[in-house]
Amino acid sequence: MLELQWSTLAAVIIAALIVGSLLGRLFLKKDGQDRSSLRRQLDEIKQQHQNYEVSVTEHFSRTTELIEQLSHNYAQIQDHLSHGAEKFINPEYRLESARTSQTSLEELTPTAKSSTEEAFRPMDYAPKQPDQEGTLSETYGLKRSDFEADSAENEAK
Repeated sequence: MLELQWSTLAAVIIAALIVGSLLGRLFLKKDGQDRSSLRRQLDEIKQQHQNYEVSVTEHFSRTTELIEQLSHNYAQIQDHLSHGAEKFINPEYRLESARTSQTSLEELTPTAKSSTEEAFRPMDYAPKQPDQEGTLSETYGLKRSDFEADSAENEAK
């Protein structure tokens, strides 16, 4: 067998490591996965995330401004309608107590009708004798003989 000296073995190992690292870098650069490109990608992603956070913050601050404007406009509309009501409605029809909240709106609603004034539920509208069936009956309009014939056929089956 070949006798290798320690120095030759160490030189072969060092050469293999150098060739392996060069080949590894060469293949990683082809895939774009070297450290500098990974660092660049990480920085780009961080920048995109920061831009997203800024966009969300701006969106919510703008939403807050719009809601404040809406509330202000609503108050202006309410004042406008109130002044219009005071200007155009005759004094005898005004509900001062309702506007000043001295009386609740429930107290201003009409009272319930008495039991004699209540509307009754609709009943059977077809004129009939007490022994006749009404229009809401399942057998209304059927002749008694037809009904008995159908019953007899069903029992026979």
